[in-house]
Amino acid sequence: MLDKTYESEHYIFHYDAGTKAEQDIAQIAAYQEACFRHICAVLDLTPPFKIEYLLCNSPEQVGHLYGDDDPCNGFAAYPNQIYAVYNEDIQCIGFHEDAHIISDILNCLDCPAVCEGLAMYFDHRWWGISNLDWTIFYRKTGRYIRIDKLLDKENFFSIDCSITYPIMGAFTAWLIERYGIAAYKQIYKQQNMSGAMTEVLNKTPEELNRAFEEYIGLFTCDPVLEARMESRIGTPKD
Repeated sequence: MLDKTYESEHYIFHYDAGTKAEQDIAQIAAYQEACFRHICAVLDLTPPFKIEYLLCNSPEQVGHLYGDDDPCNGFAAYPNQIYAVYNEDIQCIGFHEDAHIISDILNCLDCPAVCEGLAMYFDHRWWGISNLDWTIFYRKTGRYIRIDKLLDKENFFSIDCSITYPIMGAFTAWLIERYGIAAYKQIYKQQNMSGAMTEVLNKTPEELNRAFEEYIGLFTCDPVLEARMESRIGTPKD
């Protein structure tokens, strides 16, 4: 187990002595507390528990501590734990996993497109480039996947996350901006996403996708940024 502990208002951090995490722990705690405040303000809820971060020195240590020995940079483990790599090269902290833990208070939703879309909504970016720019680029280059297709769990996992995550992040931002956070939360609290969207918004996922694509079509992407995105496709997420 990790041998050091640091506690803040809403977090308990575990880490090993002599690591980058120990060196930066006060800054890590302050950063996560700021992320926590924003997520809770947007969703209008606060967890009745502290979130536990297990800050590991490598992906292999993450897998070993979790018990499946599957190397991973970071993930959320219900109800309140986050396993994350934090070293000189990888700092897997920020909004994403915290958004999963906090949104589980609304519903432990079995729809990865919507869950990851909400987390990416808070992240705003993938590889330092906005979700919106990625979605514009994917639509322009014929890589865009329709929202109604991504709502299917099997389809979602069959497509590379560098495509699915930014698209769903951009769609979530559009959905919240267009229909409001209260309507979004009504949808999130249900299990059948297609039915929930139709019931709450009076729009099918296909209709919502058409409106979203119309919105995306209003924007263009800088050619220099497009070249950067093309060069990153197919490379591992940092």
